Amino acid sequence: MGQCLSAANAAVDVLVPQDGTQNVAATRNDYELVIRASKDLEYILEAYLGAKGKGLHEKCTSVQHLLPKDLQKKIRYLATIRNKLVHERGFNHIPDRGRFIQSYLTAEQQLKAILKQHGRIQGGDENDVCRMM
Repeated sequence: MGQCLSAANAAVDVLVPQDGTQNVAATRNDYELVIRASKDLEYILEAYLGAKGKGLHEKCTSVQHLLPKDLQKKIRYLATIRNKLVHERGFNHIPDRGRFIQSYLTAEQQLKAILKQHGRIQGGDENDVCRMM
């Protein structure tokens, strides 16, 4: 039988890795780091804030009215690095890994704070926080 988490519980638990693996920021491989970080942020934006779109840039744009400008800038920076690493042939590593990780961690914390303050924004997919017991 499934049990849905309340918005308050979801805000606390949303950033816990679902597969029990290591923290995203501890990932050594640049490709894995950018993809996992992007997936985490896309999930939060879509499932909890009701974001729409294909990628991180589009999702950010769709909910930009909910996000402070500095958070939007961090998310767009992360999305740009991810896109370059995945799509540009000569771009093979994160130029400033420390900045990327710090931007990700800060964005994650800011999103978590928004969720704690406001809970799930209408439009988020409530089924995304159901857990099978």
